[in-house]
Amino acid sequence: MSKDAVVQFGVVCALLFPGVFGFVPYPKNVSVVCHNFVNVLYWNYSIPTEQTKFRVMVNPYESPSQTVDTSQTYLDISSYSTDVEDDYLVLLTAHDGQEKSEDVSIRFTYSKDYFDENKHKYKCSLDFPAVNTSVHKDVIEVSFQHPFKLYKQEIMKEEFTYKITHDEQMVKYSCFEDEDLCNAEVHFNQSVAGQCVELKLEGVIAGIPSYTYSNVCVPQPTPETDKTGIIAALIGGATVVLFIIMGFVWLLWRKWSNIPQMPQGLWCIISKQSHTMLLSQPEPTDICPVTSQGPLNYLTEEDQSVSARDDTGADPPVVSEEGMAGEDSQGLGCSSDYDRPKFL
Repeated sequence: MSKDAVVQFGVVCALLFPGVFGFVPYPKNVSVVCHNFVNVLYWNYSIPTEQTKFRVMVNPYESPSQTVDTSQTYLDISSYSTDVEDDYLVLLTAHDGQEKSEDVSIRFTYSKDYFDENKHKYKCSLDFPAVNTSVHKDVIEVSFQHPFKLYKQEIMKEEFTYKITHDEQMVKYSCFEDEDLCNAEVHFNQSVAGQCVELKLEGVIAGIPSYTYSNVCVPQPTPETDKTGIIAALIGGATVVLFIIMGFVWLLWRKWSNIPQMPQGLWCIISKQSHTMLLSQPEPTDICPVTSQGPLNYLTEEDQSVSARDDTGADPPVVSEEGMAGEDSQGLGCSSDYDRPKFL
């Protein structure tokens, strides 16, 4: 057997039995998904064993490297690549006991300053901020937050340029991090009323691309009603109501005009009496009824007789008690000379 044949046989056996000859195959299909600052490394391995381990070394361009071992065929390296402005070189090696495979490398970055299409196979990206849309007549109003307010990365404190494509027409816009919202207006043709249209939004900030799609349904325009008929109806109704009120007032006036009027003299008397009663009403006083009994005689019989003697010098006639009583009764019940009967 020739020497070349022995070498070829050894290579074939090493490929078929790598554990026996100390040959460890390297990982294949290595890729990295870097999206929204979450970075995950993936790979495939054809002949894993119980002792197979994978060593991942993350080498930032501006900071020290870090090494991680795993038995899985993927690894989240976000915590080892937190600086979004840096460039990262990742080395992946398979280990089987004391043996190891050759290194497989891959590069990724979020920074536009480091990105090189020849060196970076994958371009990291971000989700476009959540988009709010509203339709007003023939305009679609679009609004969303600046990416810096969403991701809080210092690298994003700059102008955010974006473009909106609709119906094969593209319009460019921009906004800054100090603005409350990024706003844009997209004009559309009235022919799409009652249909849904698709807007494509693409943006770039700090060299990091982002894009999204938004479906907007345009409602049918409400036909404007002719207000002339409404105004005429209101005027006609108001006129009818006015005539009804005028007729009612006229009937009341006719009814009141048929009531007989009070004589002027009687009206004056009633007015004066009412006015006097209202202005000066005497206060009521309690008066006890007094019965007229004539002059009271407080002199005794002796005093009266003495007084009579003094005046006339003669003894006064003796009057009995019955006579005095008669006189008293006549005094109380006497009437005037007018009431006495006249004798001819």
